[in-house]
Amino acid sequence: MRHRILLAGALLYLTAANIVWIVRDTRPPFWDMAGHELGALRIYNAVENSGLSGLSEIPRQRLTGSYPPFYHLVVAGTWAIFGKSVDVAQLANLPALAVLMFATYGIGTTVLSPRLAALAAVITAFYPYLLWISRETIIDYWLTAIVAASMWALIKTKEFSDLRWSMVFGLFAGIGMLTKWTFPFFLIMPAIWYARRNGKNAAAAAAIAAALAAFWYVPSASRLAEFAKLNTAGGVFEGDPDKLTLAALIFYVRALEGYQLFLPLFVAFIAGAFTLRKHYNEKWLPILLWLVGGWFGLLLFQNKDPRYSAPLLAAVAVITASAFRNAKVLTGVLLAFLIFQHYLVSFGIRSLPESVVLMKGSEGQLSWHWNLYTQKFFGLWGPPARENWKIEHVLNTVGRGRLGLVPDIPRFDSQAFLFYIELLKVPIQLNRVAVFDPAAIQANDYLLIPQTTEEHAASFAPDPRITEYIKQQSATFQVADEFSLPNGEVIRLYKVL
Repeated sequence: MRHRILLAGALLYLTAANIVWIVRDTRPPFWDMAGHELGALRIYNAVENSGLSGLSEIPRQRLTGSYPPFYHLVVAGTWAIFGKSVDVAQLANLPALAVLMFATYGIGTTVLSPRLAALAAVITAFYPYLLWISRETIIDYWLTAIVAASMWALIKTKEFSDLRWSMVFGLFAGIGMLTKWTFPFFLIMPAIWYARRNGKNAAAAAAIAAALAAFWYVPSASRLAEFAKLNTAGGVFEGDPDKLTLAALIFYVRALEGYQLFLPLFVAFIAGAFTLRKHYNEKWLPILLWLVGGWFGLLLFQNKDPRYSAPLLAAVAVITASAFRNAKVLTGVLLAFLIFQHYLVSFGIRSLPESVVLMKGSEGQLSWHWNLYTQKFFGLWGPPARENWKIEHVLNTVGRGRLGLVPDIPRFDSQAFLFYIELLKVPIQLNRVAVFDPAAIQANDYLLIPQTTEEHAASFAPDPRITEYIKQQSATFQVADEFSLPNGEVIRLYKVL
């Protein structure tokens, strides 16, 4: 009974905290988050205009770009119930929180007591990285929940001897494939291990998954090949380690300690792994295959990011919980620490340093370190903020026509502008001005120019020749507006005469 109270209490606490956070934050989405909201908005508009037949436009019209559409459908469905807004899109992650916790609990009960299984579910939901992405419109939180639910269903198949649960697993696997193409990395090894006992039911599950996934993957095959090349180029640009190297493995271990768990929970994970050596039995094997197979699959990608390995955190939490088998007092200390750390990364504690670096890691476009903790993720995720990033102001000033955008500042980037152009239905065509090309520059009615050439996180610095060219051509470009962004950057809006 107590473990159920713990589960329910943690779920209610995190739900309430996320609602408070979302209400207090007024910033626009940016980069991938804005792109996913744009995809959801296009689905919403397609269904609004054509009814359910509008869903057929998803693969045909590439409404969700290079990403499968399940997450975008969730956001669009949430908008259909509660209305279109950035806040409502962020609330679409709340069901995933419940799925993640109860699926982790279900997995935990196969190898742990109900008390420890509930503790594993709570630990998972309170991991700092998952707290950050639970409030952002990003695919990986729902992917983490669906991977956990699929793993739970896979275990329930009893090595595919149960046809009904085999079909449920096939359904979850199909949904997982429609969430993100990395889904198979996490479950392929445990699924193959289980399939050796009953290939017929395993094949039935695979057929269900393939039938669901075909809706989007068959017409999108060429697009995925293009995206893979882009992914590799992005990894090279950011200075990520090469595929299948020791440096690549270290990257994800460092990401686990420095950004996903922080040192105290990382130490607890190591303690859980040592405890597991004493209590290991064959029931643990699929969980270990989930962890090892997922990490190995991610090493095949040139581009690397902590969010790619987020679906492994439920497995990490189950192993961590095994360290608390005979330590009920420590369990109470752990729960108090989880609440403290939640407040630290969600709302911030100003009296503490923003981050404490234990040891510096790789340096590059993005620098990854071993951290005791950090209150913000590269200054992009962390406490809520009431900030005006002037996007609607710019769109209202321009009114209509062609708008050239030079900066790629998070929250003042092309994806954010495209989302608000579609949301507000303004007749503006956005053109990204990324390289110096006088003809492309003059092919706009308005231009947005930053007054510095600094890079922002993983974005390109604007070519300084663009700004110099515009300043020198005063007869062609006239200043229409000038304003400061919340990050201190000064932006000028030029009218092309």
